[in-house]
Amino acid sequence: MENQKFDMEVTDERLAFMKDQLLRLYADQLGMEVVSVKVTPVKKEKEGTA
Repeated sequence: MENQKFDMEVTDERLAFMKDQLLRLYADQLGMEVVSVKVTPVKKEKEGTA
């Protein structure tokens, strides 16, 4: 086990999996169940606003 190496690269696929798992764990803590997940891009605000 001394020379064991791990692939720690965070690919887009792994990032999506981690987000999904965190969402499901949080829902479980609240006693809820995730039925579906829809991801949409964030709308960027124009400069000089907000």
